[in-house]
Amino acid sequence: MLKEAENKVKIEGILAEINLEPTSFEKNGTRQEAIRGNIIVNVTQKISGVETDLSIPVHMFATKYTKKGTSNPAYESIKRVLDEFKSIAATGDIDEADRIRITNARVNMNEYYSADGRLIAFPRIMASFVNKIGKAECKPEATFSTQFVVAKKSEELDKNGEPTGRYRIDTIIPMYGGRVDVVPMFAQSEGVISAISTYWEIGDTVRANGRLNFTVKTETTLKEVDFGEPIEETRTISVSELIITGGSQEPLPEELAFDSTEIQEALEQRKINLEALKNKPSAKKAPSQEAKNGFADLGF
Repeated sequence: MLKEAENKVKIEGILAEINLEPTSFEKNGTRQEAIRGNIIVNVTQKISGVETDLSIPVHMFATKYTKKGTSNPAYESIKRVLDEFKSIAATGDIDEADRIRITNARVNMNEYYSADGRLIAFPRIMASFVNKIGKAECKPEATFSTQFVVAKKSEELDKNGEPTGRYRIDTIIPMYGGRVDVVPMFAQSEGVISAISTYWEIGDTVRANGRLNFTVKTETTLKEVDFGEPIEETRTISVSELIITGGSQEPLPEELAFDSTEIQEALEQRKINLEALKNKPSAKKAPSQEAKNGFADLGF
């Protein structure tokens, strides 16, 4: 079976919101208790030299008991957040909100089909354990480190087909259970773009580290009408990006590289899963996969 990739995310910042709730579901005839939802963490960090305010949703889910019937530490950790932690939203005061540290989070893709048949796909952060830390101890950070196979690389183009000055790398990250996610990443600095475009080849297994760029902003525009005052329209724009800031110049040695046959098989299964999701009328925001034959032809 395809081995799981290194996939680590560290987040340190201010707890802005707690959107967690107890739930239950039936599995194999037994009612399971669980907690699900997300927390929002505010982090200010430099991205390509620019101070950036981030608002990072961290998704969480855990059942009360493990498959062996023992207490689940992940559930206990998430329950402490729900019952004991203080957020900006709850206190109304940034100084009263808890500073937190998450060191064992991971990246995966959230992919689903919209009502009009469009594939919606963006990276999200998953975690099970959160630690409360002191204000003086908090050093804001939202970073990642991962291994992946290079699927595609090219200049990023805007909606008009013009270069944005950034570089896009579509990566294949092996996940738990032998499945894969295809995760877009970006390079912004000239040095990083030069190294990736020069040294990374399609099919290489490489290691990269970088910064999360998860932001939310409100944009207001004026829509002209035939006569009278224009209509003011407001929309929320969310960005969920992984910005590569460094990595391995050469491919990882053979013993650390992912098997190309296993990668291809996982991509084929990903394609099957996504087609099944597309043809399922009730499917909403479910994790899924997509692939076509060959690293250089993934249908992006």
